[in-house]
Amino acid sequence: MALTTKNQSSHAPQRTQDASATAKSTRVLLVEDEPLTAEVFARALTRAGHVVDVAKDGLQALRHLRERTPSLVVLDMSLPALSGSAVVRELRASGCRDVPIVVVSGSEQRQSTVTDELLSPGIWLTKPLKPRNLVSIVAGMIENGPPLD
Repeated sequence: MALTTKNQSSHAPQRTQDASATAKSTRVLLVEDEPLTAEVFARALTRAGHVVDVAKDGLQALRHLRERTPSLVVLDMSLPALSGSAVVRELRASGCRDVPIVVVSGSEQRQSTVTDELLSPGIWLTKPLKPRNLVSIVAGMIENGPPLD
């Protein structure tokens, strides 16, 4: 049986300085009413180094947005209390035109009233979506902006 000493623990992998800087500066607002999906996505984004605030509905999302502007919003469209479409409109009307929005929805964008112009900068993704794919897309949008079609 091996014993762990203080010297051995100092060899554990550590984050690079760049990853730490990203983790401290990247705040994601995750708006999702399904508890399991919210937990899985939040955990994946947190492990990737993001600070994640979770809102269960559109009204909570607006409260979060008034308190602090996030680096990016991950948004479900089918929300109680206030729809995802209304959250997008309110976010853009409040002057947050440059905050990227990643819509993760069970429906396609053409079924929504959210236009490309209103969503921009942003992207519409259809569920189901693997957490690792969400993390990759979020990282790319934060670093480079939304992907081009």
